Amino acid sequence: MNRIGVGVSKKTNPEAAIAEVLNSAVKKAQLPEVHWVMIFFTSDHFVHAGRLHEIIREYTNCECIAGCSGMGVLSGEGEITQGPGLVLMAGFTPELRLQALAKYQELEYSAGVAQQLREALESYGEQNPLFFFFPDIFQHPPHNFINMFNYLKINPSVFGGGSCNDGSQETSIQFGPNIVTLNGAGGLALSGVSEFHAGVTQSCATLGEPMFVTETKDDLILSLDGKPALEVFTEVAKEFQFKNMEEAANQLLLSFPLVPEKPVFTGEGAMARHVTGVDVTSQGITTSQIVHQGGVVSFAYRNHKSAEIDIRAMLTRLKNKNDKLPSFGVYFNCSSRGEALYGRTNVDTQIIREILGEFPLIGFFGGYELAQMPQGVQLYTYTGVLVLVYL
Repeated sequence: MNRIGVGVSKKTNPEAAIAEVLNSAVKKAQLPEVHWVMIFFTSDHFVHAGRLHEIIREYTNCECIAGCSGMGVLSGEGEITQGPGLVLMAGFTPELRLQALAKYQELEYSAGVAQQLREALESYGEQNPLFFFFPDIFQHPPHNFINMFNYLKINPSVFGGGSCNDGSQETSIQFGPNIVTLNGAGGLALSGVSEFHAGVTQSCATLGEPMFVTETKDDLILSLDGKPALEVFTEVAKEFQFKNMEEAANQLLLSFPLVPEKPVFTGEGAMARHVTGVDVTSQGITTSQIVHQGGVVSFAYRNHKSAEIDIRAMLTRLKNKNDKLPSFGVYFNCSSRGEALYGRTNVDTQIIREILGEFPLIGFFGGYELAQMPQGVQLYTYTGVLVLVYL
């Protein structure tokens, strides 16, 4: 019978923190053997990350270790975004085939991280694994990984978050089976999962009616519904009484529907992107999203009320797909959510328990989110991505 355990610690000392989480995740959960470990931790543990990894291997005799650093961590008990935090999930799953990995750029001209991941996953050989993925946000553009995943031979279902820290430095850490990497990419592949479901919840509320992109040039959006795009952007910014255009660009977002033919701006149906620049001469605006003439877009802003409505709707959709208690869950939450969004902690985790019940859950606050959709792996921002696994 499969068993999953979770441990949480707010201690800084590596021996004390690992002892605490392993006591909960292994001893109290009564795992006969540890087949895999997933661990997330805050930047307070950077200095002794190697020791954390070493203790886990010594205590569990498990080499299938995956995880990363984040701005904060979370479990079914709540969120830790201030001070040291460490969450660990351990699994006894004899019927699953597993692969943990972590890759980094060894030399300037050696194989890139995306290429190393491709080779490792394809040599894994299992078709359609569930893959939890934790790439560094500072040195690796997410689209390099997305393009790689979308053309892999084994067709994994990829869900993950951008590994980061508290913002004090551009460094992240990833754990692998026998390695701790800086600014690399790690993950855990599970084959043999009988059923899983995933959902995406948005932090942003749209403003007004969606608009058509009526003219583009290179990476510029020149007009929306026939009006100069910069003029439309300025009008929306004035309604919010922003001090200047820089503040407006930081606060206002563009929301793009995943399926333009049937535009939806909630859940997994939308992708929020910042306005990255303006061009006064052409009256155009730029964004990181590839935009085509005839596409649909809406302005949006972060809103805690609509975010709470959206996560409740997402969880209800997941419960309707399977109302049984999940064997475990992994939640990739944007660093701009949590207390930064709601003004109080533990909102998402409390709602998850309220709607889905008590089950083993861990996650971290990262720089972006990734989720597998029918159209391929998608890059999300300002979202929460929840994966529920049924064994």
